[in-house]
Amino acid sequence: MSLLNDVLKSVFAKTNPTGQEQVPSQGQADVLITAALAMLDQAGGIQGIIEKFQRSGLGDIVASWVGTGQNQPINPDQITAALGEDNIAVVAQQASIPADQGSNVLAELLPAIIDKLTPQGKVPEQGQLLDLGKTILSSLAASGFFVEKTQA
Repeated sequence: MSLLNDVLKSVFAKTNPTGQEQVPSQGQADVLITAALAMLDQAGGIQGIIEKFQRSGLGDIVASWVGTGQNQPINPDQITAALGEDNIAVVAQQASIPADQGSNVLAELLPAIIDKLTPQGKVPEQGQLLDLGKTILSSLAASGFFVEKTQA
């Protein structure tokens, strides 16, 4: 399993009221990743996100996500400070998760997405984000990460 698979499982477990591990359907993960990518795009791409984090004093953290080494963790309060409550609320709404969980989800998901979108530590052009996002989703599907919901 890839890091992104583990992150998505963690995200869905934290938003699952039972607290038990929940493997998302492809549709659920698609929506969540698409919402995060749309936020990235609206913020000016990865470069725009880097600038937001730098202005919030979190440049070292976001630089670790772009670089080839270990990703530094970020907490939900830092995500909110860098991105703003309104942006987080939009992602939460698009992803159909509770608004109060948006920063928690992004604190888990954003480092993994940016890491995957910056192979060899290179920031892609802004217009490439959606294509790269499709690549991420395809690789998750190919790895057998998703489960299909079956009717009882």
